[in-house]
Amino acid sequence: MKKEIFSEIKDNVRKLVAAGRLREAFAAARTLSEGTMAWEFSDALDQAEQAYRRLLSYAVSGAEDPARDDMTAEIGETILMIADRLDRNNSAKDRPTLYYNNLRYLNANSAENLPTALGRYVSECSESSLLDLVASGRHSEKFHATTSERELIERTVFNLLWVTFPLSRADAEAVSSAFASSVLPAHSQVLFTWGLTLGGLEFYDPRRLELLCDAYTNGNADVSAVALLGILLIMYRWRDRHFPRRLRDRFAAVRELPSWISDLRTAYMELARTRDTDRISAKIRNEIVPEMMKLRPDLERKLSSQDAVTPEDLEENPEWQEMLDKSGLSDSLKEMSEIQEEGGDIMMATFAHLKQFPFFNEIANWFIPFHNDRSEFADLPGNGSMYKVAGMFEGLNFLCDSDKYSMMLSLANVPQSQRDTVLSQLSAQADQFNEMRAASLDLTSDSRRAVIRRQIQNLYRFYRLFRRKGEFYNPFGEGVNLVAVSALVDDVKDPELLSLIAEFYFSHKYWDEALDVFGIVDSISAPSAAVYQKMGHSLTKLGRITEALSCFEKADMLDNRSAWTLTRLVRCHQLAGNHTSALSAALRLEELRPDQPSNSLAIGRAHLALGHYAEAVKAFYKAFYLDEKSGKALRPLAWSLLLDKQFDQSRKYYERIITDFDPRPEDYLNMGHLSLATGHFDEAQNFYRLSILSRPHPTGSTIPDKEIPRSSVESFIADLKADSAALARLGVTPSLIPLITDALLYSLS
Repeated sequence: MKKEIFSEIKDNVRKLVAAGRLREAFAAARTLSEGTMAWEFSDALDQAEQAYRRLLSYAVSGAEDPARDDMTAEIGETILMIADRLDRNNSAKDRPTLYYNNLRYLNANSAENLPTALGRYVSECSESSLLDLVASGRHSEKFHATTSERELIERTVFNLLWVTFPLSRADAEAVSSAFASSVLPAHSQVLFTWGLTLGGLEFYDPRRLELLCDAYTNGNADVSAVALLGILLIMYRWRDRHFPRRLRDRFAAVRELPSWISDLRTAYMELARTRDTDRISAKIRNEIVPEMMKLRPDLERKLSSQDAVTPEDLEENPEWQEMLDKSGLSDSLKEMSEIQEEGGDIMMATFAHLKQFPFFNEIANWFIPFHNDRSEFADLPGNGSMYKVAGMFEGLNFLCDSDKYSMMLSLANVPQSQRDTVLSQLSAQADQFNEMRAASLDLTSDSRRAVIRRQIQNLYRFYRLFRRKGEFYNPFGEGVNLVAVSALVDDVKDPELLSLIAEFYFSHKYWDEALDVFGIVDSISAPSAAVYQKMGHSLTKLGRITEALSCFEKADMLDNRSAWTLTRLVRCHQLAGNHTSALSAALRLEELRPDQPSNSLAIGRAHLALGHYAEAVKAFYKAFYLDEKSGKALRPLAWSLLLDKQFDQSRKYYERIITDFDPRPEDYLNMGHLSLATGHFDEAQNFYRLSILSRPHPTGSTIPDKEIPRSSVESFIADLKADSAALARLGVTPSLIPLITDALLYSLS
């Protein structure tokens, strides 16, 4: 069956199940099984449909059945699971993605399945095997060969956890048994938990969620953090699917754990922070680094002019600070420091270009925790120092694992002449670092938040930087709104938590996300003027003026003394064309905050739009008196005077605009109107001509007379037409306008 047809039918199956039309869903799913000649799935559908028929017969007989809804949902889930398995089998034939490449490879080696691979790995990690490995010496060939073999099995297990679907009971028991084993290394438990998660993001599999619940409950800090993220991301990914009773019971036990609420809310906040990572990376890449490169010549010149420069000199020398301040780097670096303190990921941009090593071509290597027994490090020059340096990197908790691997692998590319120096310096620092760490009384300084954040960074880097990232569902692509998951809603619908997340989005100008979360906050807490203000501001930024107006009106009802709200009300009413309401709000604003030029301007604009020209003149005169220097009131004042037929005064202010300010095309246009209204036709034609010539050329500059683009003429004619009502008020005969226009265009040709 063609993949396009298959996808269309499968989507229809999903919709039918969601609508409760299971009879039709069975028929559609059977079309898939028969179309792909997967007769075993046709048999499974027949069995499920027979169960559904029995349920229907009980229902129409009027028998009470408290489990009916759950059974109906289970049958619907069976249909969806069969459709998923058919989809996977159909794609496994020739789909060229890494998922299906691995699936075909593992299927070809049918002797290796998940239980056997896990058993082989646990045996390889047995106590006697570990003793033999240590006895052989870290730099022996046996140590290297054994380490490489273990890494190969680790990758095999990871890939099997990723592509095995659905997990059978035997698979799940093998995973549970392996995790319970005392010999399973901590790093492999984390890696295998990621394998469970990636597979769960490909296809919905309740058994994976049960295993992740076990890992969250029983694993160490990193395993628990990865399992937590796996649970949340998979539940969000498949939020429309049914959770069977067994999974619901297991998840209910997880929710009883004292750490659950705190962990969930920490993860939710850190997942929200990933929304800002691309902006931070772009700022570093496009602003900070180019500015630093511009300063490089000055820095080198100043350094070369001094005999010896110490770090203390650089910190205390005011010339250095002055150089940073003038370039704007000082503010940018301060902002980056604040972002880092808040938990923003400023390392993404730093290490993005170091993800091109062959090491990162293997998916498992994006998720393996950093440890210094990796075979990649054994082959690097200066092995003894490398081991010591790797040990130091292990303790750098502000870096995620893939960034630590980037640092170690990049050392291999340092020229030989510099490598020994770098390694010796890092080795000495490693000795000091390890001594300090050993002497530290705080052995648990790596906070839960830091552990969760580090694992999120590992995942984020994979989805953003992996060479074939486009083949994967990206949970960060749409944002993770956990409130949409019914099983989590009671735990995350906390006004304080959601307010923090909404404020984060709002302060970083992610208006869509801020609006969504503020909307939830509004639905579960008492009405708040501040929340409506921020919702209104977000809607304004999104161009949804009518909705913004509604929010600002609600904020005003709750706090009618807010100048900020009134200012936005005025603006929204103006944009919506509600000029009477805009005037009312502007007059209230004047009472609340008298003698502000912006108030008078708002009042004047409302009067002008309503045709109250004398009142508009008074308001603009006041605005001009209060703020003569900026000249903001000059143009509306001159226009109001013109419409009020105070021609001499209007001319006085238009001449001042043209003389003292940068004149615009509309200034010349309005002077033309003024000249036309006062009977100075030649003068009007000259001003109209200047209006056309002053309009920007498509290239962005003004142009010589003989090169007038059609767009300038068209925009002038459009402006003239828009002002036809004003010209009629000024007594200009409408039939005169096209004549003057044609005469003008003849003179320009």
